[in-house]
Amino acid sequence: MKLRYFLLVSLCWSALSGKELETLIEYEVSYLGIPLLDMTLNWVEDDTSIYVSYDNQLKPFIAYFHPVHNIYQVHFRNESFEPLTWSKSVSEGEMHFQINAHRSKNGNKVYFQNGDSLDFPAGGFTVFSATHYLASKASDADFFPVKLPIFIDGQVWEASASRFDTQQPHPDYELESGDILIQTDLHYLSGESIVPVNDILTSVIATEGTQFLLWVSPDGIYNKAQFGKFPKAVVLKQVSN
Repeated sequence: MKLRYFLLVSLCWSALSGKELETLIEYEVSYLGIPLLDMTLNWVEDDTSIYVSYDNQLKPFIAYFHPVHNIYQVHFRNESFEPLTWSKSVSEGEMHFQINAHRSKNGNKVYFQNGDSLDFPAGGFTVFSATHYLASKASDADFFPVKLPIFIDGQVWEASASRFDTQQPHPDYELESGDILIQTDLHYLSGESIVPVNDILTSVIATEGTQFLLWVSPDGIYNKAQFGKFPKAVVLKQVSN
């Protein structure tokens, strides 16, 4: 089943990459205020859906001591951002694991590569499909505030999102003209994680009260994101277009 899943994903990516819109965006990831990783966002879009891949690798001088190479992928519909399939491949030091998941046709269930299945929340998102959904809605002030159910490795979280701009400033962060800041606070609702020890990004996100900040530029692309609060904050900053 795992082999069929990866063959299907590979075929979809191959077909889309040569024919449809593909965009690469580079980010630098910091933790505890220290630049640690280089992250490449690969966005492939066709008429009905979008494939997004985040490829994270430690900077070379750090990887020599503690190698990290994590890849997160999600395939979602291009209007509703409803997730269809998603996966992550985690390699952090001595920790190595993969998770592959897809939803049932009616969307009520999510199936994993080992055959396990869990309920999927109505109207739910994954972390990265929710991130891009909120970014796509940033210019619509009337859409906010909003609450979204987020499915994270078997757990269901509620994300409460608020919008700030230069007319309605954030109390702690200044914004440049045209930029929009989306603040999302996560609250645990139900479920158990299928991963006993998780990767560092998911561990930061899936914590009660975690705050997620998204800086969205006028072109609808987020140029900065922050998971958690300082000093234990994971920060993504765009370094190229």
